[in-house]
Amino acid sequence: MEKSSRLLIRPSSGQDYGEEALFALVREQETEHALIVLNPQRRVVAWRGAATRLFGYSAEEMRGQPLDRLFTPEDRARGEVTNEYETALSYGRADDDRWLVRKDNVRIWASGVLTVLRTHDGGVAGFSKIFRDRTAVRGQLDTLKNRLDAALQADHRKGILLATLAHELRNPLAPLANAAHIIRVSSPDKAEIACPLTIIERQVHFIERLVSDMLDVTRIGTGKIVLNRQVVELRQVIDAAVETCSTQLEEKRQTVEVLMPSITLEADALRLQQVFVNLIGNASKFSPADTKIWIKSTVEGVEAVTRVEDSGRGIAGELLPHIFELFTQASEPAQNPPAHSGLGLGLTLVKSFVELHHGTVQARSEGIGKGAEFTVRLPLKQRELGALGEAPEHPPEQRPSTT
Repeated sequence: MEKSSRLLIRPSSGQDYGEEALFALVREQETEHALIVLNPQRRVVAWRGAATRLFGYSAEEMRGQPLDRLFTPEDRARGEVTNEYETALSYGRADDDRWLVRKDNVRIWASGVLTVLRTHDGGVAGFSKIFRDRTAVRGQLDTLKNRLDAALQADHRKGILLATLAHELRNPLAPLANAAHIIRVSSPDKAEIACPLTIIERQVHFIERLVSDMLDVTRIGTGKIVLNRQVVELRQVIDAAVETCSTQLEEKRQTVEVLMPSITLEADALRLQQVFVNLIGNASKFSPADTKIWIKSTVEGVEAVTRVEDSGRGIAGELLPHIFELFTQASEPAQNPPAHSGLGLGLTLVKSFVELHHGTVQARSEGIGKGAEFTVRLPLKQRELGALGEAPEHPPEQRPSTT
């Protein structure tokens, strides 16, 4: 380190560089900032630092000239030059980030500050102006903005596609469902059609749920979802969700254990049921047969906290941060049929519906093969809160589902 220091810092041949001499070196050798001094008439009297490199004008060309020529024609027409001086005179300084014009008519994006230089009796001795070229930074910001605009446009196109697809799928669904019902009613005892008819009904139900999810995603994106808030018991919502998933659970011989106290919320029961239907359905889909899914609710502070836990395939670490994004999907277990892979809408709806209730949802997994846990936090109903704003303690009760 000592050898390096001796190489970097050489003696000054006995010359003593004091404060004034060092500032003189700064003015001459500064390569990033243009250092400009103007007189009270706003004419250049000093053109130092990186001024020539940034703007192409020599000190001789600019001495005695106003800075107006550096401003774009548009800014000059809007009176930005006068505004800047007036702001500096009123507040002591004026900061700006704007396009400026070089001698060769090339525009650069510069960050600048104009400062009033006052005499001891408060008079105006002149002005100092410091510029720094930030064209590269502006280019990066423009690139990011373009990417954001492109992403927003892509999301908008996705919304249009989903809405169109949902409406196109919904049209043939009603005739299919009606036809299956007529066959079921007219031929209740024909064993040879019982199995294919059950398959048709199951697939129609699956498509109906898919169409409903697509429509909900588009409504959320356009702000058309309005919650129908009522006083609801969380247990009843979860029981209804388990019942909705019962066919899927029975096919894989899975059971659901619910452990929770009595918790009252002000919520849209239907939307909240959709939240837990998606979470339970995912837990079932990504868990082996003959396994158990746990739903555990408790009260933490002013929130009802519900965890849906499974011992299934888990979530890969690289996927976890994106699990609630639209069209994000984990790879399907080999034993699951492609027809049940979905479009990656369920967890997006979960997050959206929970946030509409002013709650939060989080996913946690130790990795592939180690199961997953989804935690939903929802604000308690106001009358459930204690006098100090804390929720009362409830002893948990365990009531296994019949599924």
